[in-house]
Amino acid sequence: NVEVSGLLSGLIKKNDFLDTNLFRFIKVDAEFARKISFKKSSLVLHGFVGLGYEFNSTANKDNRYNLPLLRQYFAGGPNSMRAWGLRKLGPGASIKDFGTTGLPDRYGDVHIEANIEYRFPLVKAFGLPVEGALFTDIGNIWFMKSAPSRPSEEVFSIRSLGKDLAVGVGAGFRIDLSFFVIRLDYSIKAKDPSPSPVNAAVQNKWFGYKSWRDADQFQLAISYPFVL
Repeated sequence: NVEVSGLLSGLIKKNDFLDTNLFRFIKVDAEFARKISFKKSSLVLHGFVGLGYEFNSTANKDNRYNLPLLRQYFAGGPNSMRAWGLRKLGPGASIKDFGTTGLPDRYGDVHIEANIEYRFPLVKAFGLPVEGALFTDIGNIWFMKSAPSRPSEEVFSIRSLGKDLAVGVGAGFRIDLSFFVIRLDYSIKAKDPSPSPVNAAVQNKWFGYKSWRDADQFQLAISYPFVL
């Protein structure tokens, strides 16, 4: 997928409305998904890479450092990094609280994620097939460009990619109702690069959380994640 903004409208000069509000950017992302079926089970592989860049030619200097909010990437939730709540991961290796700045959600211009899920039949309950799943999610989001007052830990860097990647592991159930699937996933943070300040000591420590309440996450959803 490729999305561009402002390449033509940005040519209009000395327009107060456009100069103040227009973002000029390009956004490119690619997704891969494959299901490998065995006799009674299956292995699902999924990968996603997304990148957005705000052009320096954007007239409003305050808009030059990241994509507009509604076009940014986020991670966490039932179809992404399942050990984190929706929009509660990243950016990068930042440590900051939620809800203290008026914008508790976390967004970025770069999104890298890989997911592996093994599915297998369990039992039949009330005539409905119940499927089990074991999975791991690996990924994070970042900002593409440095900005005033933006910590360097939030900006994407190849050198710190391994340190910045979050890892979650978990298990779940899928109940097949024929016309849709009900899914319940339970996941824990195996490696958290962006904890809240109160949990700063566990940053990037494998299974560092002492309390399960801080490390785990339930996700209830309809249909399988990653399309397949």
